[in-house]
Amino acid sequence: MTEPSVEEIAAFAARHGLAGLTPEQLARMAVLAKTVAETAAGLPRVTDKFEEPMPVFRVRG
Repeated sequence: MTEPSVEEIAAFAARHGLAGLTPEQLARMAVLAKTVAETAAGLPRVTDKFEEPMPVFRVRG
């Protein structure tokens, strides 16, 4: 994954209420975004309940 642009990070920050970040903070956030995306790509996905066999899902009651 390539590092997101400053504009992409600024838009992301604004959507999440962080519009007041300094340029240095946005640059750091861009570096961290790449690391987070790479780490998340290696995590197993949760199985879709419509694709998993029924015995895996139990109703508690």
